[in-house]
Formats: sequence, C-alpha cells, structure tokens
Amino acid sequence: PAAKDTPQVCGKDANGCRLAFDLGKSDIKTVAVKDNEVLYSKETEWDVTAEDPEYHYGAIMDAMKLAAACLPKIEAIGGSATGTISPDNDATWCDIFPNVKPDVYKEKVVGIFKRIAKDLAGDVPLKVINDGEVTAL
Repeated sequence: PAAKDTPQVCGKDANGCRLAFDLGKSDIKTVAVKDNEVLYSKETEWDVTAEDPEYHYGAIMDAMKLAAACLPKIEAIGGSATGTISPDNDATWCDIFPNVKPDVYKEKVVGIFKRIAKDLAGDVPLKVINDGEVTAL
C-alpha cells in the first residue's frame, strides 16, 4: 500500500501551564512547564512487561501527578509513546504494553491517554504522538 503520513502540527511556544510525558521502554519522563520555563523534569522507572493495564495507568498517573504538583493549574497535556497513536490520541498499538492481552488492550489501553488527561486535568487539550515523530521535530 501507499504510504500515508499525517503531519502533526506542534507549537513551539509553551506558554501557560503544561504537562508533558514520554513513555519509553524503561521509564516515564515527565515535565511541567509554565510560561516556557521548565519547573519540573523527572524520569521514573516502570515495568512495561506488566500484564495489568491498571498498573500502567497507575504508574503514568503517579508520575504525572508529581509533575502537576508544580503547577497552579493544567492548561494542556502533550505526550509521546512508541507505536501507533491515532489522530484522536488513541493508543492503537503501542509496544510499551507488550503483555496486555489483546481483548484487554482494546478495552483498557486504547483510550488510556484520554483517560489519564481527563482524570488528571478535566477537558484540557491533549496531543499524543509517536515518539519517532517527536524526535523528527
């Protein structure tokens, strides 16, 4: 099949209060930024081999809450992860959840980024893209 790239427009100005995450195979990187100034940056180890999606949700949320504590409010969340991320921020297929069973993955992992954002900050803007695309920026 023909290649189908979907360019992602990303801003270069981090004004306001923003959270960011990068999910890797060994750690969760989190950053809190207020008006273009990094207030918090940390790498937290996690076990991507865990089968329970609630473990992954909890590990990501715990790391994000630490970053969020440095901000007076959260106005936007951005993230990156390996695998296929839909334009609507669904984790269509991410190899950072390799042992989650397919039926459970579909039910609990596909919408994990939207769930995290909503539970952490309500209806703020969210954008998650493939980590390779972030690197290309």
